[in-house]
Amino acid sequence: MLATLRIRLTDLDTMDDKAFEFALRDLLVRDGWTARVVGRKGDQAADVIGDHGRRGRIVVQAKHTRVGTKVGSSVMYQVKGTARPVHRADTAVVVTNAGFTRDAKAWGDRHHVHWTDRDRLRAWAELGTPLHDLLRLPERRRRRRLRGGREAPGPQPGTG
Repeated sequence: MLATLRIRLTDLDTMDDKAFEFALRDLLVRDGWTARVVGRKGDQAADVIGDHGRRGRIVVQAKHTRVGTKVGSSVMYQVKGTARPVHRADTAVVVTNAGFTRDAKAWGDRHHVHWTDRDRLRAWAELGTPLHDLLRLPERRRRRRLRGGREAPGPQPGTG
Protein backbone atom coordinates (compact mmCIF):
# COMPACT_ATOMS: atom_id res chain seq x y z
CA MET A 1 0.00 0.00 0.00
CA LEU A 2 2.84 2.41 0.77
CA ALA A 3 4.28 1.79 -2.70
CA THR A 4 1.52 3.97 -4.17
CA LEU A 5 1.40 6.57 -1.39
CA ARG A 6 0.66 10.10 -2.55
CA ILE A 7 0.02 13.00 -0.16
CA ARG A 8 -1.38 16.31 -1.38
CA LEU A 9 0.37 19.49 -0.26
CA THR A 10 -2.92 20.82 1.10
CA ASP A 11 -3.11 17.74 3.35
CA LEU A 12 0.49 18.22 4.49
CA ASP A 13 -0.27 21.88 5.27
CA THR A 14 -3.11 20.95 7.65
CA MET A 15 -1.04 18.43 9.63
CA ASP A 16 0.52 19.20 12.98
CA ASP A 17 4.29 18.89 13.37
CA LYS A 18 4.24 15.26 14.53
CA ALA A 19 1.89 14.11 11.74
CA PHE A 20 4.17 15.89 9.23
CA GLU A 21 7.16 13.90 10.55
CA PHE A 22 5.24 10.62 10.21
CA ALA A 23 4.19 11.56 6.67
CA LEU A 24 7.84 12.17 5.73
CA ARG A 25 8.75 8.80 7.24
CA ASP A 26 6.03 7.10 5.20
CA LEU A 27 7.28 8.77 2.01
CA LEU A 28 10.80 7.51 2.68
CA VAL A 29 9.47 4.00 3.28
CA ARG A 30 7.56 4.24 0.00
CA ASP A 31 10.88 5.09 -1.69
CA GLY A 32 12.61 1.99 -0.31
CA TRP A 33 14.17 3.33 2.89
CA THR A 34 13.84 1.77 6.34
CA ALA A 35 12.81 4.87 8.27
CA ARG A 36 11.75 5.86 11.76
CA VAL A 37 10.60 9.04 13.45
CA VAL A 38 13.03 10.15 16.13
CA GLY A 39 11.95 13.77 16.56
CA ARG A 40 11.33 14.93 20.10
CA LYS A 41 12.69 17.56 22.42
CA GLY A 42 16.48 17.35 22.29
CA ASP A 43 16.47 15.39 18.99
CA GLN A 44 19.69 17.11 17.87
CA ALA A 45 18.30 18.28 14.52
CA ALA A 46 16.87 14.93 13.40
CA ASP A 47 13.18 14.17 13.07
CA VAL A 48 13.35 11.16 10.73
CA ILE A 49 16.26 8.81 10.11
CA GLY A 50 16.27 6.46 7.15
CA ASP A 51 18.62 3.73 5.99
CA HIS A 52 18.93 2.43 2.45
CA GLY A 53 21.10 -0.46 1.28
CA ARG A 54 22.53 1.50 -1.66
CA ARG A 55 22.23 5.09 -0.45
CA GLY A 56 23.35 4.94 3.17
CA ARG A 57 21.75 6.86 6.00
CA ILE A 58 19.64 9.99 5.63
CA VAL A 59 18.75 12.40 8.42
CA VAL A 60 15.68 14.55 7.84
CA GLN A 61 14.93 17.69 9.80
CA ALA A 62 11.24 18.55 9.30
CA LYS A 63 10.14 22.19 9.37
CA HIS A 64 6.37 22.30 9.18
CA THR A 65 5.30 25.91 9.07
CA ARG A 66 2.79 28.32 7.60
CA VAL A 67 2.84 28.55 3.84
CA GLY A 68 4.62 31.72 2.79
CA THR A 69 7.20 31.67 5.58
CA LYS A 70 10.85 30.81 5.02
CA VAL A 71 13.30 28.58 6.85
CA GLY A 72 16.57 30.37 7.59
CA SER A 73 20.23 29.44 7.63
CA SER A 74 20.36 28.65 11.35
CA VAL A 75 18.47 25.41 10.72
CA MET A 76 21.06 24.42 8.11
CA TYR A 77 23.90 25.09 10.59
CA GLN A 78 22.24 22.89 13.23
CA VAL A 79 21.68 20.01 10.82
CA LYS A 80 25.24 20.22 9.46
CA GLY A 81 26.62 20.17 12.99
CA THR A 82 24.85 16.98 14.05
CA ALA A 83 23.98 14.89 10.97
CA ARG A 84 27.30 13.08 10.56
CA PRO A 85 28.89 13.23 14.04
CA VAL A 86 25.75 12.44 16.07
CA HIS A 87 23.54 10.46 13.69
CA ARG A 88 26.21 8.93 11.37
CA ALA A 89 24.39 10.31 8.33
CA ASP A 90 25.61 10.08 4.77
CA THR A 91 22.99 12.65 3.73
CA ALA A 92 21.37 15.51 5.62
CA VAL A 93 18.20 17.19 4.39
CA VAL A 94 15.82 19.83 5.69
CA VAL A 95 12.24 19.48 4.46
CA THR A 96 9.61 22.19 4.72
CA ASN A 97 6.12 22.72 3.38
CA ALA A 98 7.06 26.36 2.85
CA GLY A 99 10.29 27.85 1.52
CA PHE A 100 13.90 28.67 2.36
CA THR A 101 15.71 31.98 2.41
CA ARG A 102 18.16 32.50 -0.43
CA ASP A 103 21.02 32.39 2.11
CA ALA A 104 19.80 29.07 3.57
CA LYS A 105 19.67 27.45 0.14
CA ALA A 106 23.09 28.78 -0.84
CA TRP A 107 24.66 27.73 2.47
CA GLY A 108 23.08 24.29 2.22
CA ASP A 109 24.35 23.84 -1.33
CA ARG A 110 27.89 24.83 -0.31
CA HIS A 111 27.96 22.61 2.79
CA HIS A 112 26.10 19.53 1.54
CA VAL A 113 22.89 20.05 3.48
CA HIS A 114 20.11 19.27 1.03
CA TRP A 115 16.90 21.25 1.11
CA THR A 116 13.40 20.32 0.03
CA ASP A 117 11.09 23.28 -0.35
CA ARG A 118 7.41 23.35 -1.29
CA ASP A 119 8.06 22.66 -4.98
CA ARG A 120 10.31 19.68 -4.28
CA LEU A 121 7.90 18.46 -1.61
CA ARG A 122 5.10 18.49 -4.19
CA ALA A 123 7.20 16.39 -6.58
CA TRP A 124 8.04 13.96 -3.76
CA ALA A 125 4.70 13.68 -1.99
CA GLU A 126 2.10 14.30 -4.71
CA LEU A 127 3.83 13.15 -7.87
CA GLY A 128 5.71 10.22 -6.33
CA THR A 129 9.26 11.13 -7.38
CA PRO A 130 11.62 9.41 -4.90
CA LEU A 131 13.46 11.86 -2.67
CA HIS A 132 16.83 10.34 -3.57
CA ASP A 133 16.10 11.09 -7.24
CA LEU A 134 15.02 14.67 -6.48
CA LEU A 135 18.20 15.26 -4.50
CA ARG A 136 20.35 13.26 -6.95
CA LEU A 137 21.79 11.13 -4.17
CA PRO A 138 24.48 8.77 -5.42
CA GLU A 139 24.50 5.07 -4.77
CA ARG A 140 27.15 4.14 -2.25
CA ARG A 141 29.29 1.09 -1.81
CA ARG A 142 28.26 -1.16 1.03
CA ARG A 143 30.11 -0.57 4.26
CA ARG A 144 32.09 -3.54 5.41
CA ARG A 145 31.96 -4.74 8.99
CA LEU A 146 35.04 -4.55 11.18
CA ARG A 147 35.74 -6.74 14.18
CA GLY A 148 33.40 -6.00 17.05
CA GLY A 149 30.51 -5.17 14.72
CA ARG A 150 31.66 -1.64 13.90
CA GLU A 151 31.31 -0.37 10.37
CA ALA A 152 34.24 0.76 8.28
CA PRO A 153 33.71 4.34 7.14
CA GLY A 154 31.98 4.68 3.78
CA PRO A 155 33.05 7.08 1.10
CA GLN A 156 32.78 10.74 2.00
CA PRO A 157 30.35 12.91 0.01
CA GLY A 158 31.87 13.78 -3.32
CA THR A 159 34.44 10.98 -3.18
CA GLY A 160 32.56 7.99 -4.42
